[in-house]
Formats: sequence, C-alpha cells, structure tokens
Amino acid sequence: MPDCLVPGCTASAENSLGVRLRKPDSTAIWAPQTYAYICDTHARSGARVSLAYEATRTGCVELRVQGASEAIERDAVITH
Repeated sequence: MPDCLVPGCTASAENSLGVRLRKPDSTAIWAPQTYAYICDTHARSGARVSLAYEATRTGCVELRVQGASEAIERDAVITH
C-alpha cells in the first residue's frame, strides 16, 4: 500500500491524485497518473492545490507533486 502524500501521515493511501487536460467535448488531451496517493481521512478533509502551468516543446507532461518529504516527479508522453 502506498504512503499518504501528507507529511507525517502513517495511514494507508488508496486514493490516487490525477491531473487531466480536457477538450470542450470532455475527452482528455492528456491525463497522466501522478503516482501520488492520499489516505481517506485527508482525501475527505479538504485540500489546497496549487498549479503552475508552464508550456514546453518536449512532447511530454512533466509532473511534480509536493506535499511529501520528497517530490514525486513523472514525465508522460502526449499521445494525441
């Protein structure tokens, strides 16, 4: 079971945090998994999410999730 993203939390975390960019018809242009997980208690308690969008020419979506002692980073190739 993954660790909860919230620092100091020892609960098991099954809830996956995701990011999705949608077209007007609601289909996704990209939707990579972050591999960041949150326990039920923290998932239901509310959250403050900050997002900084920076355009690139890499053909990838680069994700950096902070909230844990070490950032969780991932690149995902855009397939559309």
